[in-house]
Amino acid sequence: MKDDEHVVILGAGPAGLATGHELSASGVQVSVLDRNDFVGGLCNTNVHKGYKFDLGGHRWFTKNEDLNTWFRRLMGDEIVWVERISRIYYDGGYYSYPISILNVIKNAGVFTIMHAGVTYLLSAVQYSIFNKSIDNMKDAYVAQFGGKLYDMFFRRYSEKVWGLPCEKLSSDWVSQRSAGLSIWTVIQESLLQTKSDNESLIEEFMYPRDGYVRIPQRMAEDILDKGEANEILLESTVTRINYRGPNDFEVVYKKDNGEEQSVNASKVVSTIPLGVLPRIMQNPSCSQEVIDAAKGLTFRALITVNVILRKERVSIDTWLYVQDEDILFGRLHEPKNWSPAMVPDQSTTSLVLECFCTKDDHIWEMTDEQVGQRCVEDLEEKLGFIKASEVIDFSCVRSLQAYPVYDLDYADKIAVIHEFLGQFEGLHLVGRGGTHRYNNADHSIEMGLLLGRKILGQDVDHMD
Repeated sequence: MKDDEHVVILGAGPAGLATGHELSASGVQVSVLDRNDFVGGLCNTNVHKGYKFDLGGHRWFTKNEDLNTWFRRLMGDEIVWVERISRIYYDGGYYSYPISILNVIKNAGVFTIMHAGVTYLLSAVQYSIFNKSIDNMKDAYVAQFGGKLYDMFFRRYSEKVWGLPCEKLSSDWVSQRSAGLSIWTVIQESLLQTKSDNESLIEEFMYPRDGYVRIPQRMAEDILDKGEANEILLESTVTRINYRGPNDFEVVYKKDNGEEQSVNASKVVSTIPLGVLPRIMQNPSCSQEVIDAAKGLTFRALITVNVILRKERVSIDTWLYVQDEDILFGRLHEPKNWSPAMVPDQSTTSLVLECFCTKDDHIWEMTDEQVGQRCVEDLEEKLGFIKASEVIDFSCVRSLQAYPVYDLDYADKIAVIHEFLGQFEGLHLVGRGGTHRYNNADHSIEMGLLLGRKILGQDVDHMD
């Protein structure tokens, strides 16, 4: 690259910082802008009364050993190993996740598993022999597991997360998130006691001792250490991007005090939501067709309820997936089970409860007090995990644009947006929001590192 290259990165989440980390390691000047007053985006770790709470539980796991080596070098002695113990709460019972045939028989009975077997055979006939098309999320799950297991373990939780019937969601989500997982891997795992090669079935993973935010914080520290000209500008909301020609941009942003500033860039890396980016591009501006497509890319929001408890431990779970619609939260985890450093007093513990919602819906419109009290009631009265008297305190954190929704038309909308953005030479997209792709955090980091190498001239595809 030329000596005067300046890469401006929109968003200080894991993907944007990983791109900047890779570029700054090769001496490229990097500026990172973020509207928040912290780095990490959805990988933030909130601290309340000394207790540390991730925005949902983010694991570090990859089969790419080069990436694991990079991670160990980045985090040094901050890494702890976590045993994965996950369960599904379904109709008053607890089931192992990944699903175990023996566990289903034990909890639901042999007739349930026979029913599951019959429905799987029917789906195998439909989708394999008669080549029934897979048109939506329901089709994809039924083809993999049959109708009964789909209804028990996937339908209600999926609809709770996305706020839509599975028939109105794309099958792409299933192929991306559970590739290699099927009823055959379930049988292989539970009956033959062998291990599949599926990432979803891992038993152990790495985790930063003091919360997941330490990964983006470490990347930010390295970026600033690599060059005096590098900067990370927080509380800086990008308002427009002026394109002056190939590899020549002016990025305009507004500080929290209302002051407008700008920075010149030879390359722009965007992690801001794909539905927002085309509407702030200038010279040329986008057409109404692009605006409509951009507005059509939607996100689910998230309210995490962080509960501090006068109790040594609630459960042994890494995650608990809660299917029942009448329980407000859809997933919970106990930070202490990930790292003892997440709680200041080992005689106490804490929980993170994830309430999936959409901005302005009935859950989002509840006050923090209402959301917290309802979650405490569900923990006590429906799950029997705690007594209300054991609650020391709770707090709520609201996150917009948490989960990119894969509706049936999302891919067509993305294609329209990509066609428009493709004319801006030097503009690159990366990350969960930037690509409207539901990545794990480690996937986003890997994408960012690969994009950095691509910008440096290597022949790699960060979207692969």
